[in-house]
Amino acid sequence: MTNRLPRGGRTLAATILGGALLAACGAAPRADITLRSDHFEFRVSSDPSPPRAREPIIYTVTVLDRNTRQLVDNGEGQIYATSIDRVNKYDSFTPGREAGTYTARLSYTTAGDWALGMRFRPDSTKPLEKVEWTQTVRAERPISERPAH
Repeated sequence: MTNRLPRGGRTLAATILGGALLAACGAAPRADITLRSDHFEFRVSSDPSPPRAREPIIYTVTVLDRNTRQLVDNGEGQIYATSIDRVNKYDSFTPGREAGTYTARLSYTTAGDWALGMRFRPDSTKPLEKVEWTQTVRAERPISERPAH
């Protein structure tokens, strides 16, 4: 006598096991961008990702010293963006909950490609270092589909 599950039982067991594996994996990893200046490495993520027009976007920036690979605390920085129509947005970094992490908030007025940049220095005695990239912003969602904040 064997201890085999009937055909329907195997299908159910496989479905449960597959669901458990998916749950254990959690959400898909966020699409981060890594940027480097002369002395720093910046790991940038946005929430939501990808960003949408007319919704608040929270940028989280983790800053590492490129030589020591240590997280940089107590720094000063700003994120800024310019649209093709020359609309400018910016926000200063505020310290995050974790070491070397900062947050800033932007709200894009239009969809399309925006030129983004960051300025950062570890303290007021050091020069600012800049990095730049292009961010594609998706069209705004109807108000009924936007997440509650």
